[in-house]
Amino acid sequence: MIKDPGTVWNGPFPYDVLAAVGVTPETTQRDLQKDISFELMLQGLMTPEAQTAWHELRTPDSRLLMDLLMYDVDPAAGIAAELAETEAALRDPGVPEEAAQCLALPPVRELSLLVDELDGVALELPEPPVLPALADPLPPDLPHELIRFDR
Repeated sequence: MIKDPGTVWNGPFPYDVLAAVGVTPETTQRDLQKDISFELMLQGLMTPEAQTAWHELRTPDSRLLMDLLMYDVDPAAGIAAELAETEAALRDPGVPEEAAQCLALPPVRELSLLVDELDGVALELPEPPVLPALADPLPPDLPHELIRFDR
């Protein structure tokens, strides 16, 4: 598990402080309660920061909050899964399911009812709009008249 880089903690992050004695998010609560304090003392690492970190990790509410700020990351598995998904999509691009539902035609029975309803109705194409005649082309020196530079 890795820590979110944007994590803000009051003081040093407890997992970082206790990493020297092997404390990780996978460390059990039982190991934190009894073994870690002795390991810190044996290695001469029982500083006030280490004591605070140890206390924060022993408190379930605080530890759950810390674990919430961590991400379970397995890059090898994640990359392999994404690569397999991409290769499958490239082999058979097809139409996404959402688009296929939108593009699907209604059943033929419904279309035949529509044909029966419109049978005999005279359909006329609308007249295209009349476009105004094109004005004179822009004079070539128009940009120079609109934009003045200080000289």
